[in-house]
Amino acid sequence: MFTGNDLAVIIPTRDRPSKLMELLESFCRQSIICQRIIIVDSGENIENVLQAYINVLHLEYYRTDNPGQISQRNLGISKLTNSTEFVCLFDDDIVLHDGALEAMVSFWNNNCPHNTAGVSFNIVNGPIESHNFITGLIGQTGPQAGKVLRSGRNTSIAHIRQSIKTEWLCGGATVWRQEVLLQYPHMLSDSKWAIYEDLIYSFPIGKIFPMFVCADARVDHNHVYREYGFRHHSYLGYSETLWRFAFVKSNSDLSVSYFFWNQSAAILGRFFLCIFKFQIYQLYFIKGMLMACVIAVKLNLSTDFSISSIAKYISK
Repeated sequence: MFTGNDLAVIIPTRDRPSKLMELLESFCRQSIICQRIIIVDSGENIENVLQAYINVLHLEYYRTDNPGQISQRNLGISKLTNSTEFVCLFDDDIVLHDGALEAMVSFWNNNCPHNTAGVSFNIVNGPIESHNFITGLIGQTGPQAGKVLRSGRNTSIAHIRQSIKTEWLCGGATVWRQEVLLQYPHMLSDSKWAIYEDLIYSFPIGKIFPMFVCADARVDHNHVYREYGFRHHSYLGYSETLWRFAFVKSNSDLSVSYFFWNQSAAILGRFFLCIFKFQIYQLYFIKGMLMACVIAVKLNLSTDFSISSIAKYISK
């Protein structure tokens, strides 16, 4: 039987001590004590912040000069031992509802086939995704939760009312079997922005092993929205577009043509938001999307495409 003694938690963080404290406070309210909580920090030293939890939680603190979230997670994974069967990857802006860990452990023990790769927590705050004929036609949404569309878009796994089997898992609120993380290491360690990393990583694994979302393991994702300058929105549009193209291109059951169809509709939608809601930053986002589409066309015609080739373009 799976217990807290089988579970290690890995939390990458950077310069968000108040968010990290909210997460740790929510761990203190759980009746299950995890074997280890490994915090990997790439920002200002927060050892003084963690002192309040040292005698309550089994904390470990590591620092790194590499700010990449995926690189930080990989460092945490490298600290694991064979005694850890399950690994929870949490973003630092997650907060567990009371009983969330208990629900997750119970789900693994009673509902999961022996070869299950991972189970995501149920994020129950934030906007609810809506689906209609038009958004379905352009490959933006779908009628079922936890699906990956041929355009490379994914349907939501948040706000679910009952546990589901899913084709992808959340990057920042999921419990994995350690053997899966070791067998399939995440290779995007140089990515500054972890957009699409959860899809790129989990979707291929879901073709081999079952994956689920546990409805009763409820958490909040208190995302920090930063005020970006206009030029930074160009980078956001550029990198999001290229990473989604890389995801589609590297999975033969998805469609590059449908990706471009969806991208065209997304550009048009952002243009209307700029015109009718005076969201000027949308023009910069569109600029980044268009620049990325030009590169995506070239890469689509290339014979030596790889995920690493996308990383090189984004790191420039």
